[in-house]
Amino acid sequence: MRSSTRRRTLLVRSMFLAVIALLTAQAAYAYAVQEPYPSFAFPSFEGAPDDQGPVRLLRPRLMVRFIGSDEPIEVPYQRVFDPAPGVVADAIAYTVFAPPSLDAAPRSIKGQFRLFLQQPVFIHGGQSLSPALRDPRTRVWLRSRLAHLFPGRTPRSVEVRWLEHRRAADGPSESETVTTVAELHVPLEG
Repeated sequence: MRSSTRRRTLLVRSMFLAVIALLTAQAAYAYAVQEPYPSFAFPSFEGAPDDQGPVRLLRPRLMVRFIGSDEPIEVPYQRVFDPAPGVVADAIAYTVFAPPSLDAAPRSIKGQFRLFLQQPVFIHGGQSLSPALRDPRTRVWLRSRLAHLFPGRTPRSVEVRWLEHRRAADGPSESETVTTVAELHVPLEG
């Protein structure tokens, strides 16, 4: 009986050592060769927004001017489209508030990620309105929505400023720069 117990103990210890050795080898291989998914260390997927550089993200900033006041009020675009979920508000803002573009490919996102991270593409300094913002029905809806959000005030215009947020990670530190890439003036009077 002693020899069978001893063999069983030796077998269990050997299995534990083998598993530890295999896991260590797999982890080393994953970091050295970028093991395909699934792995213990997730591979850096080719085409990810942060692949080989900083992440760039475009966000619109809406400044509303009201009749009888020169001070603009910042209104988050999510609030304009409330109660639409955030992803829907992003999609609307990226299509309606972005100036038209000739390029159909997203700026900072490679092809594989277009479905997940659609961003508008336009030339820096673009100032022409999208077809949706040129449509009088869109401007009537926007004027009534802003009047609903700010009772007793009549919106005169909306300035849409597209800001590019550029985040770079360098080891443990992170930096962010914000630059204006386009500005649009949307008249709401009349």
